[in-house]
Amino acid sequence: MLPETVTPHRATAVGSAIPAPPAVPTAPNGPPNLDGLAIGVVFGGANSEHAVSVASARGVIPALRAAGATVRALGVDRRGIWHTVDDADDLATVSPASALPPPMTRGTVRIPGGVGPAPHHLTGLDLVFPVIHGRGGEDGTLQGLLELAGMPYVGCGVLSSALAMDKKATVRMLRAGGLPVINTTSVDAAGDLPGILAGLAFPVFVKPNRAGSSVGASRVEHAGELPGALATALAEDTTALVQPLARGEEVSIGVLQRRDGSIQASGPSRLVLGGADTFFSYDGKYAGGQTHLQIPADVPKALVARLQELAIAAFAELDCTGLARVDFFVDQSVSPAVILINELNTMPGIGARSHYPRLWQAAGVGYADLLGELVHGALARAVLGHR
Repeated sequence: MLPETVTPHRATAVGSAIPAPPAVPTAPNGPPNLDGLAIGVVFGGANSEHAVSVASARGVIPALRAAGATVRALGVDRRGIWHTVDDADDLATVSPASALPPPMTRGTVRIPGGVGPAPHHLTGLDLVFPVIHGRGGEDGTLQGLLELAGMPYVGCGVLSSALAMDKKATVRMLRAGGLPVINTTSVDAAGDLPGILAGLAFPVFVKPNRAGSSVGASRVEHAGELPGALATALAEDTTALVQPLARGEEVSIGVLQRRDGSIQASGPSRLVLGGADTFFSYDGKYAGGQTHLQIPADVPKALVARLQELAIAAFAELDCTGLARVDFFVDQSVSPAVILINELNTMPGIGARSHYPRLWQAAGVGYADLLGELVHGALARAVLGHR
């Protein structure tokens, strides 16, 4: 049974019998009209997903400008220093002259006199569109800074961002809500390796608890490979997760909160492994290769409806807002099909050709319309005092 928390979100699936909310109003012969809005795009970050974030900003910044917004590009370099830049690619060649004083230093929060609680980086903005993936951006920390600054922002709030970033916490929350998840064992640097091995059936997957884009993830075929895989995962986080191999295919659903508060689910994508790939690694996602995404996926309609239902339920269970991508393992070799939720991404890659926008493109929502809906939805929630 799905949790009761789904109901207030007025959830619908694109293509279902329930009428979808109206499309985003568009300017004549162009993208959604964002004229008059000052939007800060925060991107980059001092983490292993820096390059992914720059790729997202490479799409978001020009698209918002084309829709009429005044965009302030705030790039965070690999050292964690903030810079004002013109475009996403400028962050790779920043000079000390572009550096901004940090919004926070140890023991100090910078508050500009006479303009309220916002750090000076944010003064004059109507909204922030954060596209930092992973730590320092997708984990609730940047969201907390924006909350303290009283600044509306796109995407999930502090708690839902932190919960989704912590895969161990996600598993516990979703299981408590009656949703199907993968059995997961957590290990830290002092973990009892013999005890872990005693309960494992190989192959297994090992990954950091708090990382994304498959950074630090490994498929482990036998016990001899486990120590190295744990070391790789623990280099990214203080906790590693060990999960049994899930049978079936990797399928994803995009979830979008419209400006009227309704929640919609996209159709599915399906991962098609190619060559020697055994899972969708970081290199497979961003360095090219034979593994690719099938969008829209060739999945039976009844199964699509169930995946959409579960995606919306997971979104609600973690109290998400704005957007998320929900990743599943689906085994259709048995009847009924076995569906397990793998994880939620609360700020998935959002460049023009990224996975999440492609899901919505297949559902009839273009890239400019998608960004416009996210911006207007965030502003609408801010007016209502909701995150």
